[in-house]
Order: sequence, then C-alpha cells, then structure tokens
Amino acid sequence: MNKFLKALGFGSLVLLSGGCATVVDAQAPTEPEFMIRPPLQPSPRANLLYQVLAAELAGKRDQLDVALSHYRQVAMLSDDPRVAERAAVLALLMKENAAALELAQRWNALAPGNEQAEQTLALALLRNGQLEEAAGYLETVRRVASKKDQQQGYATVASLLGQADNKELAMQVMGQFRDRNPRSAFAQYYYAMLAAAAEQREPALASLKLALARDPKLVPAHLLRTRLLLEGGDKAGAVAGLAKAVAAVPRDRNLRMSYARLLIDADQLDKARREFSILLNQDPKDTDSLYALGLLAAETRQFDLAETYFLDLIKRKTRLADAYFELGRVEEQRGDYAKAREWYERVKDEERFLAAQMRMGVVLAKAGDVAAAGQHFDTLRRNHPQSGITLYLAEAEALREAERYQDAFNSLNQALTVHPNDKDLLYARALAAEKIDRLEILERDLRAILAIDPKNGQALNALGYTLADRTDRYQEALGYIEQALAQLPEDASVLDSMGWVQYRLGNRDKAIEYLRHAYQVNADAEIAAHLSEVLWVNGQRDEAKKIWKKALAREPNSAHLRKLRERFGW
Repeated sequence: MNKFLKALGFGSLVLLSGGCATVVDAQAPTEPEFMIRPPLQPSPRANLLYQVLAAELAGKRDQLDVALSHYRQVAMLSDDPRVAERAAVLALLMKENAAALELAQRWNALAPGNEQAEQTLALALLRNGQLEEAAGYLETVRRVASKKDQQQGYATVASLLGQADNKELAMQVMGQFRDRNPRSAFAQYYYAMLAAAAEQREPALASLKLALARDPKLVPAHLLRTRLLLEGGDKAGAVAGLAKAVAAVPRDRNLRMSYARLLIDADQLDKARREFSILLNQDPKDTDSLYALGLLAAETRQFDLAETYFLDLIKRKTRLADAYFELGRVEEQRGDYAKAREWYERVKDEERFLAAQMRMGVVLAKAGDVAAAGQHFDTLRRNHPQSGITLYLAEAEALREAERYQDAFNSLNQALTVHPNDKDLLYARALAAEKIDRLEILERDLRAILAIDPKNGQALNALGYTLADRTDRYQEALGYIEQALAQLPEDASVLDSMGWVQYRLGNRDKAIEYLRHAYQVNADAEIAAHLSEVLWVNGQRDEAKKIWKKALAREPNSAHLRKLRERFGW
C-alpha cells in the first residue's frame, strides 16, 4: 500500500456490506456454446465495485484527482459510511473544500453521532467559511471529548481549528469558546495557542495571563508564555515567569529543565547549576542533568569539578562520546595537550568524531607543531572530502587560537584556490587579514562578499567595525553598521559595533546604550571590554571595573581585557 492509502488509514476496501457475489456458480448447468443469450447488463453492485477498484488503482499511482472523482461517485450511491469517510478525508487532504463539505455531510448522514464524522464536517465547514454552522458542530465535538477530559475537549477544538487555512479566523472562532467559558483555564490557553499561531502575540499573552491566574500549574501555558516573551526580546520577563512556574510546579522536570537552560542563556550560571542539581537529586539517573553540570563547571573554569561529572558519565557507560570530548576540552584549557589528545582520540561516535578530530588539530597547533597540525587537517580533508570547506575553516580557527595568524592567512589562501569565491572562506580570510594588518585584503574580501550578497549582515558588520576600530572613516563605518543592524537587530556583535562607532563619533550616551544591550545579549569578553572602556571614560568607573573583573574571571586570557589593564592600570 502506498503512502497515499496509508494516509487515509485504509487497506483495500471491501464494499457493500453484503460482499460481492462470485460471477460463476460451479454447480450451475452449462449452456451450449452456440446458444444465443441476451446481453449482460452490469448490476449496480458491480458498477460500484468497479468505481472503488478504479479509485484505489489511481491512488496507488498518486493520481489523487482521479481517485477522488471515483470515490465521490461511490460515496453518493453507496450506503457504506466507510466509503464516504475515505472520500471526505481525501478531499480534505487535497484541499478540495467544496467536495470535502459535500462528502463530510454524506458521511454524517450515513453515520449519525460518529465523533470522527462530526469533526471532519466541522473542519470542512471552516474551510468553506461557514463559521456559525462550524461552531455548532465544534461545540458538539467539545462536549463529547470533554466527557473524558475537560482539557481534551478544548484541545480537540483547537486541533481542528489549527488545520484551518485562515489562522486569524481560527483564532476568532476559538475566541467564542473562550468568551462563553471565561473561567476555564483551558479555553484561555487554547485561544492563546491559536493567537500565537496567527502571530498575535499580545492577545496571546493576555489570554495566558488569565489562564495562569485560573490555574498556576498549567505547565503548557507557562512554556508558551516563555516562548512568546523570548520571541519578543523580553528575556528577563521569560526568566522571571519560569521562576514562578517552577515554584508552582516543582516536580515538573520539563519545566525545570527549560528554566535551567534559559538561565544559561541569560548568563545566570550559578542559578542554572542549582536547578540542574535539583533535577539530578530528583532523579539520580538523569544523565542529561549530569552532563549539563559538567558543562557549567567547565564554563566557569571549575575544571576539577567538571572532570568529576564527566568521569561519572563514563562510569555509567552513557554519553561516552560527549564525556570523552568534554574531558578533552577540559585538558586543553588546562594546557595539558597530551592528555587532551588522548581523550579526543577516544571519540569514535559518528556525530562527534569530526569535531574531536578538528580539536586534535587545534591542540597540535597550540602545542607549537604547526606542520603536524597542517598534515592532520590535510589527512582529514582527504578522508572527508565532502567537509573540505568546513575543515579549511577549522584549520584557520585552530591556527588563530594558537595565535599563528600568518599561518591561518596562508591556509585560507590555499583554501580559496580550491574553493574560489566561497563566502565563508572569504570572510575567514578577511578576519585573518585584520590580524596581520592587511586591511586592504580585509576590505577587498568583504566587498567581494557584499557584491554577491548585499544584505550579508556579518560582512556589513565586520567591514563597519574594522573601519571604526582601525581607521578614522567613522561615517562610512556607521553606514555599514546601520545596514547590518537592519539585518540583525538583536545580534550582540552588531550591537557592539554600533556602540563602538558611536563612541568613536563622540556619542558616549548612545554608545553606552548599545553596548549595554549587546552585553545583555552576550557577555562576551570583547563586548565587556568595550563597555568597560566607555563607562570608564564617561566617569562611571566603579561599574566599569565591576564589569571588567567579572569578564576577566570568566576569560582570564582575553587579549581585549588585558589591554584595558595595561591602558588604565587596573
């Protein structure tokens, strides 16, 4: 049976409840071959059977319009509700809305009170814009489903409305159910769900507020509210809302896990660690929380603690590739490159293997063996030709991390002879060129990218930032950064660039505004350094030192932060 028949939920269909009589009776006497008989007239039953067989054959050949035509004829002549069901479902799948309505009505007439038939008719009415009649059937559907579970009643209605092509119309119909049942948390929640689908964020949030006032333990409402707040850029509101949610439903693992991950995204690592510890205490077999705790410890440079968590995963014989990889990262950050290589070599998992091998190249470069690193990446490219560009980029990044900027530039030159005009390689070479003071090459490569892709936000930003940071072409830089910001309005690096060019132009208040925004999105060392510098120059010295110290604790090897110490004597 092909995918079409499976989608309809049927195998071969036996029609006409009485079955089909055989054509030849073995016990009947035969007639002489030369006897003249009247011409046979096809029976109605035989005609129906022919139509069904023709429909099924057309369906197997994906000739859906032909299949629907045959099914429709049979549905109108046969009293078998299964034929009408099949025809109605096919019409809905094909979005033949007029036919779907006609066939759904036929199915309901043949199977009065059938729950699936009523749902199909409600959807067909919606598709045909007959709202009032659809609402009546939907109310029947809700009442029937609510006998089992009140939430299920609204969920079924929302599911049907969600299949309507007009999302705003679906939202309006669900609004009628909400208005008739204003005290129902489920009615409020499912209205919010459809409002969100219609991209009506504010009405959705308002309805979620009412839903949670009725039932503070309605977990799906908390999760939907969090998503909408994050989409609207209100990360602080999302964090605060999930904190209340976890307090209301402390044993819900999905909710607490979402909260812990959001805390990481908000750079509240200590609070995140506490939440993952609670999850692990609630379920000591929770290896996801164990792994997250290891990552958090490594992120905050608590390498001994991180090692303990990852070794625990190995003892449990779970997430081995992840544990080996992260232990390699721990040793790499400790500066023990030999141990780091040992851990990376143990990674055999297909998903992690190439990443581990790329880190091996980084380790070789950091250890000073640039030739070995180059040979390593050459071997990887031969063995994984489909990842050639990715591996060239990884090699350049490895050399950059080892502060071998000229070698990185040379590697990218070679890459571009193999893959000329590749935007990612051009971008990487531009960044490498900046490190060796070849600004003419940086500008040429970035302009080459923009000639291919004029709205490339990263290229616009890189060009604008470099002009602001390394030249006095500030107005030109501002133009590029404004274009980048239009493409990437919440990108931390673009916000940082806008803050920096405003600082260069002498607009300190504007600079601080943009840099604070960038720092809230991503507390990266370079962004922290820029914000600290502008605050210091603007006389806000206590705050400047506080931000600088916090960033230095996280990234003690940051060149940007070290430069501030040298310049201001911190």
